[in-house]
Amino acid sequence: MDITEVLPEDRFVILDTQFSSKLELLEAVFTKCVAGSPLEAHKADIWRTLVEREKSMSTGIGLGVAIPHCSSEHVPDVTAFGAVLRHGVDFQAVDEAPVRIVVLLLMPKQKFERHIKVLAALARLFNDEPTRNAVLSAPDAAAAYAALARQNAGPVVG
Repeated sequence: MDITEVLPEDRFVILDTQFSSKLELLEAVFTKCVAGSPLEAHKADIWRTLVEREKSMSTGIGLGVAIPHCSSEHVPDVTAFGAVLRHGVDFQAVDEAPVRIVVLLLMPKQKFERHIKVLAALARLFNDEPTRNAVLSAPDAAAAYAALARQNAGPVVG
C-alpha cells in the first residue's frame, strides 16, 4: 500500500510542543487536519465522534505509535494528518510507552473495507523498526516523510 495516497507530504509535520495530555495532542492534530477543508463545517460533530472512539479504547498501538481514527458521515474520503512529536505523550498505549508518532485518520462511514486496509497498512508500516527509527530521528518533516514514502507497497485498495 502506498501510504502517500492518504497522507500527502504537506499533511505531515514535526511538533516541538510539549503536550500535557492525550486529549490536548489529539485536539492540536485534529485542528490541523480539518483546517481550511470542507470538514471544518462539521468540526464539532467529527471531534465528538473522535473523542468517543478514543474513550472506548486507546488507539495507541504500541512502540510509540498512535493511530487515532473515527468514521463520520461528514467525511467523504479518508482524510489523514501525521505528526512526529519531539516530546512523547502518555496515550494509554497497549505497551504503556509514550507516543511520538501520531497519524490521525478521519474515515467515511460507508467505506469500512478501506478503513480497515488503511489502518492495517499504517500499523504494518510503523511496526517496521528501521522505518520507525528513521521517522523519529529525521531532522525535519521532509526527511521523516521521505522515510515513510520509501515504504510504498502499491496502491490503496477499497
